[in-house]
Amino acid sequence: MAVWPTAQVPAAIDAAGFIPEVWSKKILEAVHRRLVILPAVNHIWEAELTYGDTMNVGISNTVAATQITIGSEASSLDPMTGAMVPIVVDQYWEAPVAIEYPGRKQSQVRVEGVAQRESGYAIAKKIDDTLAILFQTLNGASALGTDGAGITDDVLIAAVELLDEADVPPDDRVWIFDPSSKADIMKIDKFVRSDYGYGDVIPTGGFRKDVYGSPILITNNLTVNSTGNDGVYMHREAIAIIAQENNKVDRVEQPLKHQVVINTTALWGVKVMRNTFGVPICTRLA
Repeated sequence: MAVWPTAQVPAAIDAAGFIPEVWSKKILEAVHRRLVILPAVNHIWEAELTYGDTMNVGISNTVAATQITIGSEASSLDPMTGAMVPIVVDQYWEAPVAIEYPGRKQSQVRVEGVAQRESGYAIAKKIDDTLAILFQTLNGASALGTDGAGITDDVLIAAVELLDEADVPPDDRVWIFDPSSKADIMKIDKFVRSDYGYGDVIPTGGFRKDVYGSPILITNNLTVNSTGNDGVYMHREAIAIIAQENNKVDRVEQPLKHQVVINTTALWGVKVMRNTFGVPICTRLA
């Protein structure tokens, strides 16, 4: 029944059902978090794991030069004595969404399309979750900054120095933070003021595309610490993922149950490959 001001209710005709309620053919989509972590990690071993549940990856050892001694033959150096790191495919998740036959037939919107989007997003979010929880283990689980405190320029500089001292290549590094960190960084003049000479600074006070040469990605999908989240500054090779079955979508008719099920499944494994190639950074707010 439509709601009218009390003095204007056409009671009889409304009660008899002659004044309909109209539903929009458009729907307000569910709010989704921005998922940025998956593209920022290493995928190079995915194609190799066609069968099996574990990919063993050898990591070479750094060799050192030795001083020449006349009359003596130096011992051969072996770069293949580094550690072996196994990536275990042990994450198997699904997100089934059931649609009743009457709803599919009678709805004004394409409910199957909505169901497929929501099912796929649920799996993508779970993959991001399993990667985000590894941030806190990097750098020997020693984080920079203070949980619940704002990100400062000193914290950013310390993170860059830490990776530089670990001989981490400057390319393929990335910052992954939450919105509170973005707000903190916007208070640092050198990242928002055009008179510092950075080409990608917007004079109107827009946010930078990178910080100290590495792109900065903002997401709400980080692991909660206590008051804040676990952000990270890392190289792509710090963490690896193998997706053996990536977002497979099944559409299963269940006529005896009078419904159709849209189900997205994925099978993957994640692993910290180079612990010194990243450092967790505490953020201000979860």
